[in-house]
Amino acid sequence: MAEITLRDIEIFYDGETLKISSSEDPEKSVSFDPKSVKGLVDFVHLLSPPEETETQTQEENRRESFRVPVIEDSGLRVTLISGKERCESKPTNISMTGVFVEVPKDRTIPLDINDELRARLTMNKTEIELEAIVRRIEPKGFGLFFPEAFKGEHVDPPPTVRRIVMDLQRRWMMHRKDL
Repeated sequence: MAEITLRDIEIFYDGETLKISSSEDPEKSVSFDPKSVKGLVDFVHLLSPPEETETQTQEENRRESFRVPVIEDSGLRVTLISGKERCESKPTNISMTGVFVEVPKDRTIPLDINDELRARLTMNKTEIELEAIVRRIEPKGFGLFFPEAFKGEHVDPPPTVRRIVMDLQRRWMMHRKDL
């Protein structure tokens, strides 16, 4: 049996089943049978850097963290806060370093590139409020960056953000498996 620990996750392989679990709470785990491993390999392949011969755009070079699609029934809520103003938004994808949200057209918070605000992420009984900077504006929404996700040059989000993203990633993978 092969076993490895990476930060706060443990990976076990017994020749048949691959199991990934939390070091702190082994009950929180996901197992893959031989057929399911292909989906995981495809997912990991998405994370691998492109071939050196490929040219990357500046946007691709900036990507430090994989975006996870937020499925409808995930329970994640994002509230944008600017001064006394509040705006509920719909998260469409999230990473360790930010979130993309759709906001109502009649919102009371005006948003422009580089505007700073607070973003409250709530999922189940977990909540965290983070500094956020508007980095992208599209017709359907806004890309927000979390400066707190970096320590120096390295991606190192607060543990609560890490748990939320990992939980959403697990839910997304299970959702894909059911399709």
